[in-house]
Amino acid sequence: VFKWHGDVSDSRKQRFRASPSHVLMTTPESLEVMMISARTDTRELFQDLSAVVIDEVHAFAGDDRGAHLAALLERLSQLCGRDIQRIGLSATVGNPHVIGEWLRGSSQRPFRLVDPPKPLAQRDLRIDFCEDLGAAALGISQLARHKKSLVFVESRSKAERVAHALSGSGVEVFIHHSSVSRADRTLAEEQFTHGQNTAIVCTATMELGIDVGDLDQVIQVDAPGSVAAFLQRLGRTGRRENTQANCTFFCLSPESLLQSMALVRLAERGWVEDVRPASQAMHVLAHQVMALTLQEGGISRHRLFGWVNAAFPFSSVRTERLQELIDTMVAREILYEADGLLSLGARGEKLYGRRNFFELYAVFTAPRILHVQHGKEEVGYIQALFVAMHDFSEGPLCIRLSGRAWEVGQIDWSKGILHARPAEHGRVPSWLGQPGALSTSLSQAIMEVLLSPDDRETAWLTRASALEVTELRESYDGLLEAGTAPLEERPDGIVWHTFAGGGVNRLLAVGLERSCGKKWIAGNLSLRCKDAALTEARAAVESLSGQDWEQLATGAARGMARGTVSKFQPCLPADAENRLLAERLLDLPGTLSFLGNIRVDGIRLAAGPSGTR
Repeated sequence: VFKWHGDVSDSRKQRFRASPSHVLMTTPESLEVMMISARTDTRELFQDLSAVVIDEVHAFAGDDRGAHLAALLERLSQLCGRDIQRIGLSATVGNPHVIGEWLRGSSQRPFRLVDPPKPLAQRDLRIDFCEDLGAAALGISQLARHKKSLVFVESRSKAERVAHALSGSGVEVFIHHSSVSRADRTLAEEQFTHGQNTAIVCTATMELGIDVGDLDQVIQVDAPGSVAAFLQRLGRTGRRENTQANCTFFCLSPESLLQSMALVRLAERGWVEDVRPASQAMHVLAHQVMALTLQEGGISRHRLFGWVNAAFPFSSVRTERLQELIDTMVAREILYEADGLLSLGARGEKLYGRRNFFELYAVFTAPRILHVQHGKEEVGYIQALFVAMHDFSEGPLCIRLSGRAWEVGQIDWSKGILHARPAEHGRVPSWLGQPGALSTSLSQAIMEVLLSPDDRETAWLTRASALEVTELRESYDGLLEAGTAPLEERPDGIVWHTFAGGGVNRLLAVGLERSCGKKWIAGNLSLRCKDAALTEARAAVESLSGQDWEQLATGAARGMARGTVSKFQPCLPADAENRLLAERLLDLPGTLSFLGNIRVDGIRLAAGPSGTR
């Protein structure tokens, strides 16, 4: 077995090229490096390839890395000249037949679902409610003492705060997220494997793929955004004989308490989110066009599509749309066309050709980072924008990273290196990203939690969380009813309780603003307007059924985007870019389904006290 990734030395890779192993473990990005690099004879290397195994296939099928991987599988098949067997592994797929279709591509092999019967899952689940992080840290430390625990959080910033709150608790605490140096992450994994009084505070970096050995328990601070993520984390436990899968939630807000209860309910029913693979991923197709010009040393536009057109992410792309994409890229000098061959153009070299085409190895976009170093030790990574926004005339910048405090010293902006020295205290950096949105199914499950108690709640909830849930239900009493989306008049404005999820509510807000001319703020569970009267709000809601929602979505998404959602947006014609933004930021199918399942004229209007909501 050989592992090929970015930290493997060139000498080891060269030995592998000369004498390939039976099994290669790698990533889509590293596979792209092999295929477009002149240093690797890909046809020679993969001439005997017979099978590709994709672990955690559900995590690929729904995003850009998966679209990239699907295209790479087609290119591999053509290089090998055979129908490669494709095997996907996952324990958390709601729609396996769709994933099978995504994985199949050009393969003529029949699809086969291997899903042996499993005994009913036995799980030990607890949900606690805490007033603040200090109270949660106390509970976590009591639970984690003399055990091996993974403590999951939902952001890198929160990981740093939780790890700091747990310092001095009597438990050996490590931290693991994508901005911690690889050396520190590896050390945490190794120390954790052999320890008996240890906890790793981590983000989703520990959700998939990393085996940390004999784990006792999973602890979750607040709630993950999907049932699939919850089940992946829960599944790290209960692997020893005579042990149960277990998870304890420490919720720091009423919202995360309701979300945790909804996740547990859905999981106990055996429900998992469907994965919806894209079938018209034009931005990834633009990436593949450029990659193929490098792989082939120049390629005719008429030969391009034959390499990847069978990949599911491009199955809805018509030939004329591909030609429009290529024409746009040529006009913008991203591609250069001469003598019937396409190659990378001047602007393409500038955007994607830096550092030996590093920008073409991966489809995902990362903000500019600074490497934090203490002497020769690499501490981790911090977003450059966070440092640039600090006013150094007011004093030094002290940060917390990798579970330690550092004072920022000299910064070499040209090399992207920040030199740091130990400090007594520091603030937690912010890492920017696209805002998350809950799905309609999870939001509806939260409404169900508020409407109807579950007999099993007594086993899940601590006394503090049970009291909080009771208060929340009382505050909604008389307002909510199954199948309704009530409007509520409050002293500070109108609230429309849709429980439809963030993507749907953002699009509904666009329709409401067009109808009444007032600003609506969208959350996951509701929309709010400070300026509208109840009669105005009702009229605006009733007008939604007559809107052109596809036009609204593509027209509004560009104004909602915080930066770019793909580094290949500059390649796209305007309409394709608008569709990409709408797909990422809004939920058009969910909006149409929501409007089709509520009677607008029958919306129940209610006015009452806001209680603790």
